[in-house]
Amino acid sequence: MDRMPTTTIPAELFLLLTTDAGRQDSTQHRRVALAAAALAELALREKITLTEERRPRVEVVDTASTGLPIIDQALGAVTELRRTRLAAVITHRSLDLTEVIGASFAAEGVVVRKDGWFTTTWPTHDDTVETSLRARLVAALEDPRRASVQDAVLLEILRALGIAHRILCEDLPGVGRRDLERRIEALDVDVPVADAVRRVIQEYQVAMQVATQAGAVSS
Repeated sequence: MDRMPTTTIPAELFLLLTTDAGRQDSTQHRRVALAAAALAELALREKITLTEERRPRVEVVDTASTGLPIIDQALGAVTELRRTRLAAVITHRSLDLTEVIGASFAAEGVVVRKDGWFTTTWPTHDDTVETSLRARLVAALEDPRRASVQDAVLLEILRALGIAHRILCEDLPGVGRRDLERRIEALDVDVPVADAVRRVIQEYQVAMQVATQAGAVSS
């Protein structure tokens, strides 16, 4: 597998988690997922590392610019947070990359910006980038030898969110949910931060479910 991503992981995840109408697809946790993806990429670029704890802290080891606005914004935010635990980092408002990613794609003509009364959506304008991305992920799942680290991290995040099949089912007709998850697991992501991110995402989702249920009971 290649070590260095060619395009940013959070940007590609944004495409997968955004409908053609420009809204979140299959998850209410796009912001957190994008932050997690950015941390995975920062680790791949050797900008951050994680402490060896059950609940690891994020340590910045290189603050030099990557030349990529999305990744540099994430790096700056993590640097300001100073050795914060991973779980707190991915949920911090300063790691909200939705705007910078959406604006970047809008500038490239991939999406258009649509400001509403309370939210901004990013409807698809040119789907060729996402189509190419999906074809690449399908190729990785059909032949793991063709998978890059970036492919594996993207798929692992989708698996952690529990939405891999919902996002990719039309691209992989006939492949069931369990089969798809086994294929993703078989990619064997050799990126320690990816495993940590997966655990944190799953813990976050459980916490949100508990909070939602508690709210429903008390109302």
